Amino acid sequence: MATIADDDDRLLVRIGYTPVLQRHFSRWSTVSYAISILGVLGSVPATFGSPVSAGGPATAVWAWFIGSVMAYCIASSVAELVSAYPTAGGMYYVTKHVVPKNHVAAWAWIIGWCNFLGQAAGVASLAYTISQMILATAVMHAPLVDGEPSFTPTALQTVLLAILVLCMFGTICSFPTQWLHKIILWFAPINIVASICICISLLILTPNKQSATWVFTEVTDGSGWGSKGFSFLLGFLSVAWTMTDYDGTTHMSEETHDAAIRGPVAIRMAILVSGIVGWMLTVTFCFCMSDYEAIMATPTGLPVAQIFLNAGGRTGGTVMWFFVILVQFFTGCSASLANARMAWAFARDAAFPFSGFWSKVNPITHTPVNAVWLVVAFCSCLDLIGIGSTLTIIAIFNITAPALDISYIAVIVAHRWYEDRVKFIPGPFTMGKWSKPVNAVAVTWVCFISVVLFFPPTKPVTPANMNYAICVAGFIGLFSMVWWYAGARKSYTGPRTNDTIDMLPPEDPEEILNDYVFP
Repeated sequence: MATIADDDDRLLVRIGYTPVLQRHFSRWSTVSYAISILGVLGSVPATFGSPVSAGGPATAVWAWFIGSVMAYCIASSVAELVSAYPTAGGMYYVTKHVVPKNHVAAWAWIIGWCNFLGQAAGVASLAYTISQMILATAVMHAPLVDGEPSFTPTALQTVLLAILVLCMFGTICSFPTQWLHKIILWFAPINIVASICICISLLILTPNKQSATWVFTEVTDGSGWGSKGFSFLLGFLSVAWTMTDYDGTTHMSEETHDAAIRGPVAIRMAILVSGIVGWMLTVTFCFCMSDYEAIMATPTGLPVAQIFLNAGGRTGGTVMWFFVILVQFFTGCSASLANARMAWAFARDAAFPFSGFWSKVNPITHTPVNAVWLVVAFCSCLDLIGIGSTLTIIAIFNITAPALDISYIAVIVAHRWYEDRVKFIPGPFTMGKWSKPVNAVAVTWVCFISVVLFFPPTKPVTPANMNYAICVAGFIGLFSMVWWYAGARKSYTGPRTNDTIDMLPPEDPEEILNDYVFP
């Protein structure tokens, strides 16, 4: 009788790829990975200041709640598609089976680059944020001079520390899959338990907490756009930045047992758990903003760090902040892993220069180590921009959510647009009659919120506060199209598979497995 691993390899061969990675990720490590790639305990404190400054505490609370519901719709739509084709390419590979053959190369090229660059911007931003958090800790412990901390981090210090963090990501992601499975098993439990403990500690230790009326109903026009409603919309940045990279889990499909089921289930479970935990953290932080003005003007640069400091003092605040940094580091490792597997999948389809080198699997670790360090080098280059221009680096980070979400809905729209012309074989996870309505909600939401997230966060608009994410988005689109027409269209043909899944009956691909894996 075939084992689950055998069945996974049979499916991969039917899809058209030869299995070369080892499958060690189990049900729980897959769920833990999916939760850790969102990493709410690290991401919420890092982005909490944005919605609060834009629209007040109620904006932060309800934007997170609404955004989580919408994220569940997007994640469910993604899960349904990747369940049919569980490969390291994720949604990029699905493109091949939702558009006509003569359009596959162009669609896959654009979706692949959006996905890769969006993930890379996310990894670079995570390393940069961890660097800021570590330096904020140094500020918390710096001696005071005339009431002000004697240490102020410079852009160079922040960037160099971020690059060191990226190298740590790369080292961990180079481990064998079996080691990664054992390490990642602990990511989600630490994230969830630490979040609960921190919330309880803050609520006990913080004096003069805010009222429930202030937390749940106080909406302000902190953006200066002259509309509380629009300021509320700008508050979606936190949840949008955190609740993305839904297909990150599917990039580990070729190292996961029963990936067609466990991947989609883990994606939806992660959104559900992270949505609840993230809302709990957001509500708690708002209750603990006893001195709103002072907390928002904190010398640490991160309001939540000041909330911790006020509640626990230097020692207690540092302990809580340590777990925030630790979980953010977990998130960075998980995101780097997904980005590296996406780079490897893209390289094996000859989408990169020197693809043969980047697509090699290390014979010792049996993992794509070259692709891991490609991601580290690329993200380091992105972070280096922060030395010369803070505005540019922020714009690059802000493109993460729109780039990834748009790459997802483009595949969803293509699937629905061409469903009468292109045969799509559903996987074991489907939404049945709810599929089209959920797809419609997901697409509508991403189109709407992407426009909002491209707006400048404050008014009047100046070169210093302009949101340059739209410029970065335009560059990505122009870059991919120019490269395509300049020569890529002559060599890149889309995912390079043998297409046996459309030709074989689903019952027994044993003969094809023998032909391609054991020639």
